[in-house]
Amino acid sequence: MLEHILRWKVPLIILLVVIMVGTIHYTSSSRLTIGLLEGIGRDILVPFQWAFTRVQRFILQTVENIHTLSTLKERNAELEKQVKELRAEVLELRNYRRENEWLREALDFKNEREHDLLVAEVIGRSPSNWESTIILNKGFAHGVQQGMAVVTSEGVVGSVISCSRYSSTVLLIVDAQSATGGLVQATGDLVLVEGGQADRETLAARPLSRDTVVEVGDVIVTSGVSTVYPKNIPIGEVIAVEPRQYNLSFTAVVRPFVDFNRLEYVLIVLPQGNGEN
Repeated sequence: MLEHILRWKVPLIILLVVIMVGTIHYTSSSRLTIGLLEGIGRDILVPFQWAFTRVQRFILQTVENIHTLSTLKERNAELEKQVKELRAEVLELRNYRRENEWLREALDFKNEREHDLLVAEVIGRSPSNWESTIILNKGFAHGVQQGMAVVTSEGVVGSVISCSRYSSTVLLIVDAQSATGGLVQATGDLVLVEGGQADRETLAARPLSRDTVVEVGDVIVTSGVSTVYPKNIPIGEVIAVEPRQYNLSFTAVVRPFVDFNRLEYVLIVLPQGNGEN
């Protein structure tokens, strides 16, 4: 049996080669028609080819989407970081611009005054509802002493009531304990300007003479009579005049020029010759 198979080995190999070559030639040549078995085979393979193609497309699309999503996430994170950095830079630039504008106004104000002025930053506010004070970052190491006036280019802020080596506390003029000598800029009549109003945002100006005349729109400035405030520092504008009993006197409601809720920097009035830069 084995010898019989070996005897036909060479002819069988030759026959297989001829069949393969013929098949390759037959399938590679262009034909307008196909055989019945070939057609059936193709039709059987169509659903599998369709499914394979769809799966292949789905996998490729999924891989592409994952890669795109990963890229978009990285890009989005980078853009968010840049936006945060730009916002921080914008806020910083706005702070610098506001500070420069204030310092420029303060410099002009200093040039108009005979007294030496020390720039100080507001670093705290009184938590008490009964006292209106602010805390500054300058103390007696910088030449600050109790009783010194504190102002801005807009007007009077208050006076120093205590100080440590590197800080000081200022009593605002709107506080009930505050009383400032003022005068009506238009007439020169003296008035006493007091804080402690119910709204904690306005002042009361009381006349020191029966002949004093105050009208709405009048500007009240410091009188210079006291030793605390230099003369002609703006205090506020009269927004109402309230007659008292029997019309024998009146109280003028004064709105300060200084916005105490937005104070960032102030000027401490120093004795002449003792200013510091």
